[in-house]
Amino acid sequence: MKRRRVDWIWEDLEAQAVFAEWVGFPDEAATASEVDAIERFLHLRQGAKVLDVGCGIGRHAIELASRGHLVVGIDIAESYLEQAERAVARAGVSVELRRQRASEIAEQDCFDAALAINFTLGFLQDAELAAQFKAIAGALRPDGKLLLKTAGPQWLPDTQAHPVKNWGERDGRFILSEKRMEGRTRIEHNVVIDTSRNEIVEYHERQRAFSRVEVLGMLKDAGFVAVKCFQDLSGRAANDERFGVYVGKA
Repeated sequence: MKRRRVDWIWEDLEAQAVFAEWVGFPDEAATASEVDAIERFLHLRQGAKVLDVGCGIGRHAIELASRGHLVVGIDIAESYLEQAERAVARAGVSVELRRQRASEIAEQDCFDAALAINFTLGFLQDAELAAQFKAIAGALRPDGKLLLKTAGPQWLPDTQAHPVKNWGERDGRFILSEKRMEGRTRIEHNVVIDTSRNEIVEYHERQRAFSRVEVLGMLKDAGFVAVKCFQDLSGRAANDERFGVYVGKA
């Protein structure tokens, strides 16, 4: 069999396609429920101007626009933005879409709110993380808020170093996966065996793990104040080291 390796980064078109196929995105009903929570967390007024950071295929941006909000969506994943453009056209709403990193946001005092849902921190170095949160904070109006829902590995007191292995099958293809911790970095190794194409593709991913204290520190260093932490979008308070959702005021 042919064999090749792909090092995972969100800019890679193949990585984008593999994620969409094997992980996928929530459906319209789940998206509407999430946007209910987004409006509640951010106290969005009618016609609020919202920045959707890492908008992906545009599902939150489109739902927000359909509710009367003014939305700008940015992402670095080219194929997802192309899907978002088609979805915006089908929905008949107005959303401004850009291929842009969060650290490249140039607006100042412009948005009522920003959201970054399922936002992966572990691929970025410290300087890029600091720059993106500072840019988001600067783009918000003085009373603007950021809703951040993190994705990727978390660093917890009981974090285990032993590997976790799994497998799956779809349309004659098999995926074998292993995740393990090396210090503060999670290593993920996925092998896709495609019998129809006589091919084996290895996907390698490295993500740093962050603690809740570290994420709170990054947000406050960027200029966010009164940052609150929740377990999820349902509004459950985070009472231990586990985290997921942050709401910070610029």
